[in-house]
Amino acid sequence: MSISGGKPLGNLADLALDAHYRTGERDPVSGFYWPCLDAAATYDRAVGYFRSSIFAIVGQPFLSFARRGGKVRLICSPSITEQDAQAIASGYAQRDETVEKAVARDVDALLSDPASGYQAKLLATFIKFGTLDIKVAVRTGGNGIYHEKIGIFGDGQGHRVSFVGSANETWSAWHADGNHESVEVFRSWLSADEGSRVRAHKEHFERLWKGDAPGVDTFDFPEAQRRKLLTAAAPGLDDPEIDVPEVAGLTRRKLLPHQATAITLWEQAGRRGVFEHATGSGKTFTAIGAIKKHLATGQPAIVMVPSQLLLDQWKREVLQEIPDASILMAGGGHAKWKVRGRLRSHTSPDLGMNRVVMATMQTASTDAFINGLSQGDHLLIVADEIHQIGSPKNSLALAIRSGASLGLSATPIRYGDPDGTQRIFDRFGPVIPPPITLQDAIAAGRLVNYEYFPHAVHLSEDEAEQWKKLTKEVSFELAKTKKKDGSSGGLTDKAKMMLIQRSRIAKKARVKAGLAAAVIKREFREGQSWLVYCEDSDQLAQTLDLLRAAGLRPLEYYSNMDGDKAEALNWFKKFGGVLVSIKCLDEGVDIPAVSHAFILASSQNPRQFVQRRGRVLRKSPGKNMAVIHDAIVVPVDPETESDQISLLKAELIRALEFANSGLNKGAGAELRRIALDMGLDTTHQSDAAIEEESEKE
Repeated sequence: MSISGGKPLGNLADLALDAHYRTGERDPVSGFYWPCLDAAATYDRAVGYFRSSIFAIVGQPFLSFARRGGKVRLICSPSITEQDAQAIASGYAQRDETVEKAVARDVDALLSDPASGYQAKLLATFIKFGTLDIKVAVRTGGNGIYHEKIGIFGDGQGHRVSFVGSANETWSAWHADGNHESVEVFRSWLSADEGSRVRAHKEHFERLWKGDAPGVDTFDFPEAQRRKLLTAAAPGLDDPEIDVPEVAGLTRRKLLPHQATAITLWEQAGRRGVFEHATGSGKTFTAIGAIKKHLATGQPAIVMVPSQLLLDQWKREVLQEIPDASILMAGGGHAKWKVRGRLRSHTSPDLGMNRVVMATMQTASTDAFINGLSQGDHLLIVADEIHQIGSPKNSLALAIRSGASLGLSATPIRYGDPDGTQRIFDRFGPVIPPPITLQDAIAAGRLVNYEYFPHAVHLSEDEAEQWKKLTKEVSFELAKTKKKDGSSGGLTDKAKMMLIQRSRIAKKARVKAGLAAAVIKREFREGQSWLVYCEDSDQLAQTLDLLRAAGLRPLEYYSNMDGDKAEALNWFKKFGGVLVSIKCLDEGVDIPAVSHAFILASSQNPRQFVQRRGRVLRKSPGKNMAVIHDAIVVPVDPETESDQISLLKAELIRALEFANSGLNKGAGAELRRIALDMGLDTTHQSDAAIEEESEKE
């Protein structure tokens, strides 16, 4: 006998099952869930929470179960908010509508999240083809939530296995890296006592399914949400697109020794501090390790980032490690956090679930966000690219009260802004030693080695005149701030702006685009991935035109571009070519396959080139080395263009930093000779280093 022509019926009575399963002892998944699902024809489950993340663990056994005609009946609670519960309690007429809205939120969140795409497709396909039937349950009157946990496997031959325990139907409940859970197991054939327990569980489930259980109201899954969910379904259960990938969450990354040590030292420092870890050292994953430990206590976390790009990237990475995390996005186009009470309930203490709020720093610094939080010692706050939160506007978010704080940055110092730097360390605590440098990351094999090729270029005559004019204006502004003892009074906002304007003359030097086009035309080969860093849209357009004129087909990518920028980035990641970008790729965006970089816009701020170099050196399959080309502005004649000495010093410091760590050690020889001839001390950063940033979304 078989089901739908599949494999012969299994026999639950043949399984060697224990009476109890606990995380850390006998694995509840491999020892109990998988074998029962493999032998079963039916599975009835009544549970507080169901998340499609469960398929990251039981996806293949569940798919096999579905393909041989197995059936699941699931009763679960929708994500009821405090406002939902009040609406349900207020009267029967509002109950159906409130439940449907709660289910709609769950469905919309699932379908709108790219990280859950595969799991959503699997869930929708199981529903479409009759494997899975879902009902939702709420407490009568809206007091609390439906939260019991019962499961019954049946094999079609009269044998049943029931279980009760703490586990929801989620990734964190069943995975070894998730919560500590236990289940108690009962077998219908073993004894009269166990048989009666199984029958009692079965009878209770049937009452729930029919809506006859006291104190619980059971609803059919809303039809409108069912139709919406089915848009993600595959054409059939045998369709290859729902075959479970080998890496579909069955194994998870482990913390490397330096990452585990960093978390331990942070905890020993009172859970306050900054990880000064180089790009490529895995600081995001390290922070997620700390977040995971905090969430395990039942308390929420807030992650703050400087850009929408990083906001989306953090969400993907958190869900890879904590698939059932309940994430509330704020900023970067996300506005649902503004619904009254939602932010407060997502950050309230002791509610359980894995709750994470992810916000841009620009949004986190607003009164609406700060006042909407449930602040206090129960919160963990993580700030990525922490140097950005020290700006005058973003630093308003530092007022958020929390018990634990963790900052991340390869370069946490704010250049030219000691006050902003002090604000950061006052709030988050000191750097947790030891810092991890880019050289450390290369030596550890976290980043690839590279060759470095600097190219000397000169300002045009009119660009040199503009530089000279601004240099005089900066000197005049600085003179006005000098104290009576002759010491500097610091940079005024006007002086900072003029220095930024002057630095952009060098960044946008006209000759740079032609240099890049000539080098790339000469050296580009099919299969390579070249990333070109530009200062602004004018330089980007000029570079694109020259590359096209050279017979190449470059892609463009910048924050406010027309068209689908994600599509351009995905194409580049998949097929390579030449991608011309503006500085929006500086912080946190991963394109590991980049093989070559050409730096046209060279900031005097060391952070920018540290980040850019790290972007290029990320490891990727088949990538053993990277190549970096760099346009270095030098004076035509240092004696007659002495006003450009400060520019040359800043350029040389950056270039020598690149050259000293490159494989081709001779690259820095000419640069060092120039510095020596001009008597320049390149061991200290130029005074012109200034923090440049945008405080817009």
